[in-house]
Amino acid sequence: MKRCVLIALAAALLLSAGPVFAGGSGEGSSAGKINLVGGTMLPEGHIYWQCVEKFKERMAANYKGSTAIDISLHHSGTLGTEKDAIEFMIQGTAVDFYVISPAWIATWDKTAPIIDAPFLFKDVDHWKKCLTQGVLKPIEDNMISKGLRFIGYGGGSTRHIISKIPANTIADFPKIKMRVQGSPLHQKAFSACGLLATPLDYMEVYNAIKTGVLDALENEPAGLESMKFYEVAPYYIMTSHQIITRILGFSEKRFQSFPKDVQEAIIKSGAEASAFHREKEISEAQSIIERLEKNHGLKVIKFDNTEMRARATPAVEAYAKEIGAEGVMKAIQNVK
Repeated sequence: MKRCVLIALAAALLLSAGPVFAGGSGEGSSAGKINLVGGTMLPEGHIYWQCVEKFKERMAANYKGSTAIDISLHHSGTLGTEKDAIEFMIQGTAVDFYVISPAWIATWDKTAPIIDAPFLFKDVDHWKKCLTQGVLKPIEDNMISKGLRFIGYGGGSTRHIISKIPANTIADFPKIKMRVQGSPLHQKAFSACGLLATPLDYMEVYNAIKTGVLDALENEPAGLESMKFYEVAPYYIMTSHQIITRILGFSEKRFQSFPKDVQEAIIKSGAEASAFHREKEISEAQSIIERLEKNHGLKVIKFDNTEMRARATPAVEAYAKEIGAEGVMKAIQNVK
């Protein structure tokens, strides 16, 4: 039923957005106009939404050609989940660009979830260096061949545990049923730490915690604020277990249908929008936490993650070997 709804939505979006530019053949174009559809699963105002807004803004500044380009943006999952958006982008229909998590790319590249592995990066500086030194190129190249181009990397903030149950040490973890991303990697890593790791769609987590189905999730400050998780889970346990990476993806089929000047504008705008995303997310993280403490009663718990790292790392290394991501993981570890 869900798939039928999404197919109907895709058709409606294509019709409402106007004719689709299809490259040199002119098929599906109207007076040379290009219509792009993009967005994020998260709400308006979230940093991911700001990223796609910035992409639209930079396209207007960077593209100097004569072809009209109309960009339609959508938030709050109105284009489907991140996995749905990836499928649409690969097919070259309905969605042209979207902010996505590496975990959702696993269907097409089983090594991709390693990008979001807990305790993979030493710190934010190490993370930044990895993104600029080509360590993820094997995944990028494979996904281009599958139909998805990475035009930028966002993220950069540190994830912690948001919980309705306080935890001061790892000994408290076994009583916490925590939502994790839909990746075996996250289930293995957090289960190794003693947490009751449970995959669930992100948009269902608030109600799951509110109704007692779950106790917690792990998320960065921007998500904590925009999704108002503090209303149902007032403890922010500072585990610092992950530096997140979010990919600004673009349909390779659509990309290849465009003339060179449009392609160049897309690549440049994607890089600029993602740079904006990184710097803003990193710089605002602490101020968000302080604002939520002051205005919404968020209770921040300091946490020594030494034991957590020691338990999670073997699980991450074993999973990297299992999925053939040892080379990527080693390349990341070798970046100084």
